[in-house]
Amino acid sequence: MAGSEAEWITIANNLLFKCHIHLRIHELEDCDANVFIALYQSILGEKVPDLIIISKSQEDDAHNVQAVIDSLALDYLQVSLSHITGENIVKGDKESIKNLLEIFDGLLEYLTEHISETSHEKSKYKNGNLQNH
Repeated sequence: MAGSEAEWITIANNLLFKCHIHLRIHELEDCDANVFIALYQSILGEKVPDLIIISKSQEDDAHNVQAVIDSLALDYLQVSLSHITGENIVKGDKESIKNLLEIFDGLLEYLTEHISETSHEKSKYKNGNLQNH
């Protein structure tokens, strides 16, 4: 895990840049519900389940971030993320924000590598390397 807050801000901004999300953060607390919803939808290509589209309160924001966390835990990672809560993210808890950023950073890296490997296999097949089977 990266150490300083500045390193985490860089990680967050790199994630946003790689995902073509036109947001930049200047401090960790800028990583709010909108940032994590945008990262989820960009990286996974899915809408967040049970999302409150028009958030009217901090409770709605906490619900939306919790929906992101729950979907990551249950639908994609199959691990408990009970140490991260939507409420803590919305309150600006730096450890929770770092933990969720780390998950998205790792997920994007994994999916990027997987897509790259899949593309490589397809190109080998198209070039005739595997057609003799």
